[in-house]
Amino acid sequence: MGKLREKFWIIQSRRAIRKIVNRCVRCRRFAAKSCEVEAAPLPKNRVLDAAVFQITGVDLAGPLFLADGSKVWIVLFTCAVYRAVHLELVAACSTEAFILALSKFISRRGRPTTIYSDNGTNFVGTDNIFKKLDWKKIESTASVQKIQWIMNPPSSPWWGGFWERLVRSVKDLLKRMLGKSRVNLEQLSTCICEVESVINARPLTYVTEDNDDLIPLTPSIFMQSQTRAEFPELREVDQGALITEYKAMQILRRELRERFRKEYLGLLVQRGNEKEGQ
Repeated sequence: MGKLREKFWIIQSRRAIRKIVNRCVRCRRFAAKSCEVEAAPLPKNRVLDAAVFQITGVDLAGPLFLADGSKVWIVLFTCAVYRAVHLELVAACSTEAFILALSKFISRRGRPTTIYSDNGTNFVGTDNIFKKLDWKKIESTASVQKIQWIMNPPSSPWWGGFWERLVRSVKDLLKRMLGKSRVNLEQLSTCICEVESVINARPLTYVTEDNDDLIPLTPSIFMQSQTRAEFPELREVDQGALITEYKAMQILRRELRERFRKEYLGLLVQRGNEKEGQ
């Protein structure tokens, strides 16, 4: 339009030019907006009303070099629902070392029903060992349910996004804590516990500056039923008080899970739509 006005003055030139441009097939093709794809629903195991670590993802990070020159790896267990983490150190990437780490995890966090992992040889070896067990006899005699092990398709790391992101968080925190210093196994174990505590205390939802708002949801809230560790003397608590306390705890857990579904899962869907629109 600027070039045309150097020689001509066209009445309602802007409208006329826009009309011509809109009729141009090539211009419309390059100016067209990309089709917006509707975000896929969240995986079923990510939205279950499950216990912490009932649905678990596992991965290895490392190696880390100790002061004596030996190497260790970090085994990361993460809850697919509440995003809690549990970290263990292993001295090798073998099946035997991972089974020991898995045993410690189950002893401290409970037995998962489903485990997700990639196709690492240690994970495949553990799954093969579990498959060889007589689970019918185990379930009938020990009341222990078989763990469902789900592995990602080969060469598809994006399938494990919900644990890969936490592996990155663990690495970033360790870099900030240790820098270039060389530590022994005991010092590194302490650092790993501190990293685990920091990650489990991170807010899952938006933190506002309003003092009247509820505290933000964190993984640690779902990992513990109460903040105090003391247990009352049984002779000081009657049956009615125990029943009342139990009902109060059930109501609190139900309210926390309702908040989790509204605030955190709703936020995940919103983030997915924003990424699709970019």
